[in-house]
Amino acid sequence: MADYPIVNRNQPQLTSLGQGNLPDFYMEDFSVLGLCVNDCDLAADILKHHRFALRPSHGSMTVQIKDAFHAAAAVGLLNEHGLACELADVALGMYQG
Repeated sequence: MADYPIVNRNQPQLTSLGQGNLPDFYMEDFSVLGLCVNDCDLAADILKHHRFALRPSHGSMTVQIKDAFHAAAAVGLLNEHGLACELADVALGMYQG
């Protein structure tokens, strides 16, 4: 199970990890999978209404995803409700030298 951040499609990059730290060893590539949507608040409302577990995280929301099928269900649900949504790396360009 993992927490996927819900981020705005127009600003798909996380600006920070909040209080979290980058891992000590990750072979120079670091990514955070998240849901890129065109309306974060509406996406959170829809997911909550359909019993997806949400929690606040560093000024935004994350959704708990159990597995690949659960991730696909979240994206499909949001698309069915008219929201543009895709799974994407939301930590673009993060590098720890």
